[in-house]
Amino acid sequence: MKSLLLTAFDPFAHYTMNPSWEVVQALPETINNYHIHKLRVPNIFGLAPRLLLEEAQRVQPDVILMTGMNSGTTKIDINLAALNIKDALIEDNMGRRPWNEPILADAPAAYFATIPVHEIVRSLRAQKLPVQLEFASGGYVCNEIFYRAAHAYAGTTTKVGFVHVPLLPEMVFDERLARPLEETSAILKAIIERL
Repeated sequence: MKSLLLTAFDPFAHYTMNPSWEVVQALPETINNYHIHKLRVPNIFGLAPRLLLEEAQRVQPDVILMTGMNSGTTKIDINLAALNIKDALIEDNMGRRPWNEPILADAPAAYFATIPVHEIVRSLRAQKLPVQLEFASGGYVCNEIFYRAAHAYAGTTTKVGFVHVPLLPEMVFDERLARPLEETSAILKAIIERL
């Protein structure tokens, strides 16, 4: 059986929950031929990627699939690229707000995801599922762990990808701005099934 390291974040800013962790927790321990190792990381620059890479060292996963929250959409975003930049519009959970700083000096400007992003998006959209291709993963901690994982596993057989999930109905006043947990976790499961 293969192993998949699936990460999500703790709450940040004014939120009391993070849908990425709720969705990850709702998934079974085994999907297709993957054993799922779940890891919650803090919304803290520097610490989140360190914990991720330590766990990856321990687990030796075939795939690292990271998840985060996107409050600006009700679709599930599959990210194409991680950029070598820290651009925080809001503070992380330690009160830091880096701006226009590289994640790693003298490293590539960007890395593409190594999971089959285009094929997954096309396959799920053909089934009328609310999935979209998102070119980059922002400049916050999500992007940092995606970039650091992609950098660490560049040229290896370990595949790396990032998915942003929408808010849950209990997080908003208007439920049309969110997507139910069961639906989002079913779509994340479908993504994993296509790896």
